[in-house]
Amino acid sequence: MPRRLIPSLILALSGIALSAQGVFTNAASAADSVCPRLMQDKTELNFKSQYGRNQADASHNLYTQKGDWFFPPAERKDVSAFAAYDEKAKGTPISSLKGKVVLVGLWSKNCDPSAKMLMEFASIYPKKAQAGFEILAINFDENQQDGGGIEGGWRAINKFVIRNRQFFEASKMPVFTPGLGKEGPSNFMDMVYSVPVLFVVDRQGKLAEIHIGYKEGFVGEAVMRALRERPAPVAAPPTPAPAAEPAKPAQQ
Repeated sequence: MPRRLIPSLILALSGIALSAQGVFTNAASAADSVCPRLMQDKTELNFKSQYGRNQADASHNLYTQKGDWFFPPAERKDVSAFAAYDEKAKGTPISSLKGKVVLVGLWSKNCDPSAKMLMEFASIYPKKAQAGFEILAINFDENQQDGGGIEGGWRAINKFVIRNRQFFEASKMPVFTPGLGKEGPSNFMDMVYSVPVLFVVDRQGKLAEIHIGYKEGFVGEAVMRALRERPAPVAAPPTPAPAAEPAKPAQQ
């Protein structure tokens, strides 16, 4: 099968207001593999009192995660409650995809390493049905809009898709938003401080790998590792004992 050429993604990163909470900024340099999360720390300095808001400035910090984690089958936790939602609020839970390897990727529209992960997703997306895997590309920008112009949710996602129409029309790959609560990313990690993140879910709906940060070719390598795993053999039901023959009647 000839490899389809996937157009590049265009990212528009405007100045990010420091008043926003939980905003992913772009990578510090072209060589950096992650986009950190800018967080406004909540302290007593941030809250109003009966005497009015004090004049202290809120503190802002960039939080970064990087790393790779691999879990042996016996130590994997069930993440099948996680669900991805499309624009029409139709959910796709991992529990409905058991029997397939599932790649769950968290990305931000303002992040160059995230765009690279999306391009790797798109390069293998046409092979998913034949190979037996699924891709859930989850936008992880917060659904918010404030005076600084930070925008999230489907309004922002649709603008991103329109700006990159050639890419999405060529790949035919949908994007999603995550579920909340028991259907949210807390199934995988307590807190996500950097993107992109790739979660690899095995055929039984259990978390096999976590990758935080982009590495060239890491998507294809991860899906091949998961596909090479042989499903655990299903124990055969015990053979029922043969029924005892009825006793013969005694002869006179």
